[in-house]
Amino acid sequence: MKPVKLHIDAPDGVREITLEDELSIGRTPESAVVIADSGLSRRNTTIFRDGDDVLVVDEGSTNGTFVNGEKLAGRPRALRDGDTIRLGSSTTIRVETGEGRPSAAAVAAPVIEPPKAAEPAAPPTYVAPEAAPAGINTTRLLLIGAVAFTFLIVLGAGVALFFSQGTTTTTANGNSGLPTPKINTTRRIPLRVIDPLGDQNEDDLDDLIASWETAEKEIDASTVADVSVGADDSAEADLNVPASLLADRQKKALEPRDAETGIRPAGLDVPKELFGDGVIKQKAKLREMKADGYHQPLDFPDLAEKRLSGDLIEMPMAAQSYYLDVGGSASDGPFQSFAFPNVHADLLPGSQKMLAVGRLADNFAGHKYDLNNPADRKQMRVRLLRMFNKRAKPILLELADAYYKQFNRPLRVTSLTRSMDYQIGLNATNVNSFKVRDENALPPHTSGCAFDLARKHMTAAEQNFVMKKLAEMEQAKRLDALIEYGQNACFHVFIYFDGLAPKM
Repeated sequence: MKPVKLHIDAPDGVREITLEDELSIGRTPESAVVIADSGLSRRNTTIFRDGDDVLVVDEGSTNGTFVNGEKLAGRPRALRDGDTIRLGSSTTIRVETGEGRPSAAAVAAPVIEPPKAAEPAAPPTYVAPEAAPAGINTTRLLLIGAVAFTFLIVLGAGVALFFSQGTTTTTANGNSGLPTPKINTTRRIPLRVIDPLGDQNEDDLDDLIASWETAEKEIDASTVADVSVGADDSAEADLNVPASLLADRQKKALEPRDAETGIRPAGLDVPKELFGDGVIKQKAKLREMKADGYHQPLDFPDLAEKRLSGDLIEMPMAAQSYYLDVGGSASDGPFQSFAFPNVHADLLPGSQKMLAVGRLADNFAGHKYDLNNPADRKQMRVRLLRMFNKRAKPILLELADAYYKQFNRPLRVTSLTRSMDYQIGLNATNVNSFKVRDENALPPHTSGCAFDLARKHMTAAEQNFVMKKLAEMEQAKRLDALIEYGQNACFHVFIYFDGLAPKM
């Protein structure tokens, strides 16, 4: 068979693979080729051979598979030399068969030979036309014949269309496609079976992270209010931060660099700790949290209860070494309760949730908010989104201080804790998301144990420095870290709620 090479350009590097029989591609070890692209499904795409034919099929992935810009729909598609396959958030594959595409000269229009000179024609011989039978109009006969001939042509086309449609297959998403090519079953290549979910599992944290990691709107510092903590709350005196400091730190963090920045700048060196073991540790600790009775916040009133009880602590919105780019998508509407599948309701007077929101509004670390004021309701939401597990604060400060000391820039923190309804609202525009049916699902950011560090504005040197620190902390069993690509390019950090690494 002719040699076939796949040139893969992905977030975790460039590689070349020789296609022997079949290769499945995805973001988990269930695929033969594992790529650290959060936009991929667990098993996203398969490229396979049938003799000298090379075909590609999308395995029902969330984000699809595109060949030369055209999305695959159901059936396998034959590939040619030089074809480009795009999948996930930022992965491309170039196909090389060695054949080369036909040149322009090869497909030029055929040369038409000049007509031969006509031979002298013999003198015409007159033949008298036969008389038509009496009573029959010759013109009418010709008209009827033309109509009948046209009808036969239309009928034949309709029969051909009927038989061609009869062999179409219906894909898992309900679209009709052309027939699946027959593959020699004596070969090792199996018949393609399309999985409508892309092998996604709502109970699998790998899939949850890929589907739930959605960025908020960038914070507008001009809409953020100063935080003023009362004298009786000296334990939270570090919350006293003016919005002007937030604006200053934001400007410093995002100022232009002299070197290349981006999702994958030249020289990026990702340590194995940030993608080597998937999210096994996070899965284990989240299972422990649920078994330990952790109640995830379904709505902002639940976050208020966690703020009042001290289950979660508030992080100052900015300091010299970091700033919190969270709450940019917070609304100013009345507080509501949330219940699955998608039930929002006004808070009833005297209800537990109404009492929690009222208590916090009366004394939010010494500050009073007016629940009838939309601006105050928004400021409360923004502050509630600045909370997370108390064990995460020293880890975040250690990372930020080291980064600031090295580069004289503050870390940009883009996510701490979110309520389930807030997360669902963000996911309304996330192409990776799928529905979570009930509260048994535990997206990482509703646990209070996760935070994200934006990285698209960093150089390779800056990103490598942060990754080295995260790898060292993971080796010390203090956290689990991941690198994420695509629109929400960040470092996803998950700390252990009890300070103990999971037993593996």
